Amino acid sequence: MLSKLNWTKHHTKRTCSLPPDVFLCQQPVKLLGHHRSLLNEIRRNVGIPDIHYRALYHPMFHQFAAWSQELPASEAHHHCAPGGALQHGIEVALHAVKRRRKLLLPGGATAEQLAARQDVWTYAVVSAALLHDFGKPVADIRVLMLDADGKNMGTWLPWRGNLIEQGCHAYRLSYRRQRNYRLHERLPAFFISKVVPQIGLEWLSDEREAFTLWSALMAGDWENAGIIGEIVSHADAQSVAAVLAGDQQQTPGARQRPLHERLLTGLRYLLDQEALPLNARGAAGWIHGDSVWLVSKRTLDALREHLEREGHADIPQRNDRLMDALQQSGSLIPCDDKAIWKAQVFAKSWPQANTLTVLRFPVGKIWSDPTAAPAPFQGTVTPEGETEADTAAISSDNSQPGPAIPNGRPKQQERAYRQSVEDSPESVDVFSEPAASTPEPAPASTESTEAEQPPLAESGQRFLAWLRQNLESGLLETNTASGRIHRVPEGLLLISPGIFKDYRDPHPDATWQHVQRRFARLKVHEKMTDGTNIHVYQVVGEKSRKRGVVKGFLIPEASLQDVFPDLSLPPPNAYLQRKH
Repeated sequence: MLSKLNWTKHHTKRTCSLPPDVFLCQQPVKLLGHHRSLLNEIRRNVGIPDIHYRALYHPMFHQFAAWSQELPASEAHHHCAPGGALQHGIEVALHAVKRRRKLLLPGGATAEQLAARQDVWTYAVVSAALLHDFGKPVADIRVLMLDADGKNMGTWLPWRGNLIEQGCHAYRLSYRRQRNYRLHERLPAFFISKVVPQIGLEWLSDEREAFTLWSALMAGDWENAGIIGEIVSHADAQSVAAVLAGDQQQTPGARQRPLHERLLTGLRYLLDQEALPLNARGAAGWIHGDSVWLVSKRTLDALREHLEREGHADIPQRNDRLMDALQQSGSLIPCDDKAIWKAQVFAKSWPQANTLTVLRFPVGKIWSDPTAAPAPFQGTVTPEGETEADTAAISSDNSQPGPAIPNGRPKQQERAYRQSVEDSPESVDVFSEPAASTPEPAPASTESTEAEQPPLAESGQRFLAWLRQNLESGLLETNTASGRIHRVPEGLLLISPGIFKDYRDPHPDATWQHVQRRFARLKVHEKMTDGTNIHVYQVVGEKSRKRGVVKGFLIPEASLQDVFPDLSLPPPNAYLQRKH
């Protein structure tokens, strides 16, 4: 059938008869032509002679375009339109080089050293920014290649070269449903030599400090990517926030995206990334019938935090405002004239039903493609037909309770503890959500004025001080299934990333990833024998088909008195065992 269509044999334009889900392979010059102004701005900020720019940067951008083609950067989040991957890569490169120009790199170098090494550090920053998401086509997207007659050439295997190199004329794409959401971060290292010219790689490898940080980022090791990782992470957030907020006005007077659209986009992302787990005891929501029922406070709080982390500056702090935006736009299904429902959630394997305050969304509003939605909940969601009297303040004790270790005999405790693990989603840390009724730990001080912001580089020390304060006061639970802290025979285990997400640093640019990296630099934790930071512990006890695990930083036993002087800690958690 496709062979009967009017296929063009030149990569210059799409014909009228080309199916809307088919994209022509295009030459890099044409693809980059749409981003000429951004590329010119990058060139001005790089600031090296033209002959060097043509040797180092031109081949890199051209190869990146040849590989990216019109692939999107995500399925339903940022830069999800055709060409989104290319646009996002170039935007991040531009934001990164602008930020890099404000810094003296490498740090601590003399004036002579800075003059001699600044250009290679700029190259490291720009190339890392351009390639930071380069693994997505391999990890997340399946590309079907077509020849000039529309015949199937098979699935694109990137290991064999880009689409043009494999003789592809056009292509279709689909998304891999069972995908590892962090895999793409570790894949750029496999393709570096396909994009970065040899002369550029040789130049980078001669600057060992920059090359070490750059290589860590290319392998997905953001914790050890240092200042290059920080620059790229900040630039990535700028690009994402701009496109999601509608700040990139395509035409004069273009409007900012309405709040409800940004809320739905963020919600799709959180569900897609399983940051809001579904269909299990202790989950954030359940798919039942044609609706997805989401625990109200947990969902809205996570949604606000996610949008603020992406750089949206105008997100309402009150949950009732968020619900109003969703209800007035028809995004959710109301209960009478209220957004909130009360419903009983139950599965046969649970000891009892849970009555929760929930938001109800049509499944089609979240997943436009029905095949992309997760399988329905193997249980029941029964609405009671009651709305919350005051939607302006949703009580946290109506949120889904996290499992905790009950009092009782050891075997009963062990069984309950293991049950709490087995009822948790396998794809997230079993202790990732704190019990909603637990008092919130004391926040980090935010008394600093904008003119007197605390140093960003000291966020690790501030986190450690916050940890001491809240452990001493007892506001941070230890050795409970919902806690972020566990006493183990080897020391004190800090569940990551949960404990860093709980902390709020007073510096506006201190993301949880930044705080985690700064904490790691304090070197109060013990590394694994392979040099990585994260330790894995397994829940032990009765034999079970499932074995939960928790992961985090380990402050070793020998250092506890130095790190937490005079702090009284409980005995080790009997249900956690180090996994070697």
